[in-house]
Amino acid sequence: MLAITERDFGNIVRERRLELGLTQAQLAKRIGMSRQWVVGFEGGRAATATIAHLVRVAEELRLDIDVTAAP
Repeated sequence: MLAITERDFGNIVRERRLELGLTQAQLAKRIGMSRQWVVGFEGGRAATATIAHLVRVAEELRLDIDVTAAP
C-alpha cells in the first residue's frame, strides 16, 4: 500500500493494528508512546512523529517502509 499523506500512513497503521488484534493502548505501550499519540497518528495528525517513532511503529506492526523518490 502506498502512503503519500500523513492520513494515508495513519490508515495503514490502523488497518495493520486491527489485523494483528491490537488495541490502540496495546500498540502505544509497545512503542513507548501514549494512547492519545496513537489516536492522533492514526487520524493523520503525525506532526509530532519522528523517524524513530515511525520505525518503532513499523517494527512493532511488522511493516516495511520503502522510501523512493517521487516522480
